[in-house]
Formats: sequence, C-alpha cells, structure tokens
Amino acid sequence: MYLFWLNSILLVVFNRRDRHVSFIIPNTAPDESGPSRLTLSTTPGPSRSSVCVIGGGPSGLACCRTLCDAGLQVVLIQESRGLGGKLCTKFVNGKEDPTLHFDMGVQVLKPRGRFAEELEGVVKPWPRVGRFKRIRCTGDWRRWSIQGSEDLPTTDLVVGTPSMSAIGRHLAERCRSLEVHVDRTAQVQGRRKMTGQWSVMWSRAEANAGQLRYRPELAEGASEVSYRNFDAVVLAFEANKVLHGCKSGYKMVPSSVSPALRERLSGRTKTSQVWNLMVAFDRELPMPWDAAAITGHGSLAWVAVDSSKPDRQRVPQCFMIFSTKEWANWKQWSKKEVERVLLYDFMSFLSDTLGSWPPEPCFLLSGRWGNNTEAGLESCTL
Repeated sequence: MYLFWLNSILLVVFNRRDRHVSFIIPNTAPDESGPSRLTLSTTPGPSRSSVCVIGGGPSGLACCRTLCDAGLQVVLIQESRGLGGKLCTKFVNGKEDPTLHFDMGVQVLKPRGRFAEELEGVVKPWPRVGRFKRIRCTGDWRRWSIQGSEDLPTTDLVVGTPSMSAIGRHLAERCRSLEVHVDRTAQVQGRRKMTGQWSVMWSRAEANAGQLRYRPELAEGASEVSYRNFDAVVLAFEANKVLHGCKSGYKMVPSSVSPALRERLSGRTKTSQVWNLMVAFDRELPMPWDAAAITGHGSLAWVAVDSSKPDRQRVPQCFMIFSTKEWANWKQWSKKEVERVLLYDFMSFLSDTLGSWPPEPCFLLSGRWGNNTEAGLESCTL
C-alpha cells in the first residue's frame, strides 16, 4: 500500500580472485552507451577502499551488508536515533516503557529468499489468519459508509519483535566491521581534485521548538562537526532530500546532489506524503480484525491494531492510522487539525465497525511522512 524507495543505486560485483569491487553505474552523458565501472580495492591494509553509506533504512543497510561482505571499509551515517528508516517503532515514553508503542512506517513485511533467512529470530507472523481485512467504503470525506469486507492472505507476512526497530539493529549487527554514526545528518561536500575522494561532513544542527518538545535532550545544541574522505558514497535516502536537502531543525542539511545526479533525478522522481495518527485506549476494544486496508474512504487508508502484534503490550490498546494521499494533499494540514479531523473520521469508522461509539482515547499524536519516494531511477551516480 505504501511504496518506499528501496534504492537500486548501484550494482556491486565482488571479484574475490582480483580483490576488487566494481560498482556498475550508468553513464551520465546522453550520447554514451552502456554502463561504466568504479572499481574499489578490497585488499587488506591502507589501500583498502572506503565507502560512506548515508541513510540507515532498508536500502542503506542492504548496501552496507554487501559492501562489508566484500571486505570494504564502510561507514554508515543515519539522521535518526535508530537504524531501520521507516522500519521503526515509536515508544512514546522511551524504550524502557513499552506501554505506548506505534509502528510509524512499514506496517508488515513479506521477506523472501536470503532476506527471510537473515530475519530469522527477529520477526514473527502477523496478522493472524482471518484477521487481515480489506474494507470497502463508498462516499466522500463528509458522508461515507462501509459496503463490505474480505479476508486478505497472511501467508509469509511478518513483523519485527519486540518492535519493527529491532530489524534495523539486527541487520546492522550482521555487517562485519561496520562503523555506525546515528543521530547525525550528512552532506557530501564535493570531490577532492588531488585524491579523487569524496568529502563528507556530518553533524546535528539546532533543534526547533517542536522537536524540543519530543526530544528535550536536543536543548544541548548542535553537535561537533566531523569530516572524512571516502572513495565512494552511497545516497540511500529520499530522492527529494537528495535533490533539495532538509530544512527541518536538527536534521537541517544542504543538498548532497552533484550536477550530474541532479540532471538525472530532476523531473524523474515521484514523491508523496501521508499523515499518520497514533491513538491509544485505556481498555481493549473487541476488534474483529488486526489490520485493515481501506478502499473508497475519503481520509482513511490503513488501520492497524499494533497491540495485536506479537510480543507487544495489549493495554493500552494502540492503533496506527494512515491517511490517504489525496486527503494529505488536499490542504496544508496542521498537526492540531489532523488530530481533530482524522481522529473524528477514525472514531466514526470504529463506531461502524464495533456498533457503538468508542471511548475517548487516552493518547493521541499525529505525524507526517512528507518525502515518500514512489518512483525513481533504477540506478544513478554522483
């Protein structure tokens, strides 16, 4: 239902006999044909090549695993406090208090092949058979009704345990000799003429007032700035941020795009936004399903009972709601508006589902995913 950019930025070919890694990349000049190669040395010692991976989501972690297995020196820089990107669970009262827990991004996984093997021990099946529904609605934002529902298959569907965030940590731990810097925003500053290496800077900027409300420790101010040079850089984060940077408080950073990459990305990526709503009740409601993909509703696209997930606390009963893209784009919503309008739509939806109006929530918080990359290049290079 939600598409995230699991970046195919490059194809890595490791030649064990010759001790090198080749990055197969497209040529940037329109009149050239065929891919070009950037070859990096994996020979142990000072000559071993280094790669900086910016972005610790699924694509960045996949790059790290491949590059570490190839024997390269790999540094991962992630702007948030944890690894996994949109594979994340928010514990409202901190990780030590699991009572309020919400999977803010990816809701469920269907891993296959080697990826499924990698996740053994950190995922469990969810939703239960017969508890995953598609609910069909008709009408518009103001007047709508539920027309029917049908079961969706649950075969091979899993979630992270005890949280989705555990998946990112698990994958990073399996990357040999990976150097990780979290809670830091990185910028590629350019290529050094003498060495041909790429210069990367990372730090944490000043937080804005809204961010300080949820992370008071950021009042300490900006972090020290770190610099390092690398033989190659992988940009494994949202295409919109690659092109335009970020202006959001402590994550503020200029664009890392080069002229060649800007030319290839501009006009060829598609991004979208959705609002999410985290709602909890102080008692368990008799829900007839664990998760519902909703069609035909003006504002609601997805509702999940996060408390039904394995190894989660059941009370307070926590719900994760996602808006439709159309509703998110209808106007520039404020958080207070979302928490009023989208909550009312959700409560009305629950009323139709349960046959009576639900109790007042004991917790409510909204959030927005504003840079979801739905389409991008298959591969590109700085």
